[in-house]
Amino acid sequence: MSVVTRALPLYRRSVTDLLPHSHAALVRSSSRLRRQSRALVSSQPRRRDVATRATVNVESNMPPLSTRIQETDAPCIVQMQKMLAGKEDVISLAQGIVHWQPPEVALEAAAKSITDPRVSKYGTDDGLPELREAIKEKLARENELTDVEVIVTSGANQAFMNVVLTLMDNGGRAVLFAPYYFNHLMALQMTGHDITIADCDEHMMPDLEKLRPILAKGDVRMVVICTPCNPTGVVTPKSKLVEAAALCKEYGVWLVVDNTYEYFVYDGKEHGTVGGDNVLNVFSFSKAYGMMGWRGGFIAFPT
Repeated sequence: MSVVTRALPLYRRSVTDLLPHSHAALVRSSSRLRRQSRALVSSQPRRRDVATRATVNVESNMPPLSTRIQETDAPCIVQMQKMLAGKEDVISLAQGIVHWQPPEVALEAAAKSITDPRVSKYGTDDGLPELREAIKEKLARENELTDVEVIVTSGANQAFMNVVLTLMDNGGRAVLFAPYYFNHLMALQMTGHDITIADCDEHMMPDLEKLRPILAKGDVRMVVICTPCNPTGVVTPKSKLVEAAALCKEYGVWLVVDNTYEYFVYDGKEHGTVGGDNVLNVFSFSKAYGMMGWRGGFIAFPT
């Protein structure tokens, strides 16, 4: 994987060449997207009635499932796949699947690594040291993040779950901006935390003016921003990320930024990254490198 990380500048060009299309059409339809997103999220995640759960378990004479898992929404991607089943001439925008293979240098390195004795042994909990050092070089060079440590994870979703388990306590609240990445919601539901869905502004970016009164209530532990946003593709500028980090710090709250789509920027926009002693950044190898099935990601956190 360290070889893959060092190949990043070369592969970054490949991503740009493969996806040259503008997302101006998405921006033009932002009002419609906002209306639809509010209708979809229904302001707050659903909660199943406890009595209904108990009745189901009694009638079936089966041991009950946990309340947490029963209150976790089903993945919307599965629902979309069912809707598309058997239909022709349909372009699915329901899942972040890239259509290129990993760089040749990564494939060669992976093939050679099979015979490396370290592969069959327990590794360090935070990832291979040489991979972590290569990631730190990348973060300093491309993201201007220097005072950070790195933990390698099995994909960005595991990275986010690790963040939730590390930062959140019982009774704590997390804030997501609608429309949000559904796996962020599911991770918080599965761990039994309270969730507030906050609005985006007219540009489909996090509305920080509406965030302040939410933070002022005093029970928020974590605010989540995804940039470029999944599902809208909207890029939150670095200046707004800096403002969000400062606002969260004012109230003693963590800011978690998901940078999975950091290279998927168009129309002259740039992906910006914010650091700080209350900021954690999540990254993924899946999209830019075409490594969805490899399950590689990492967390950059303050030292």
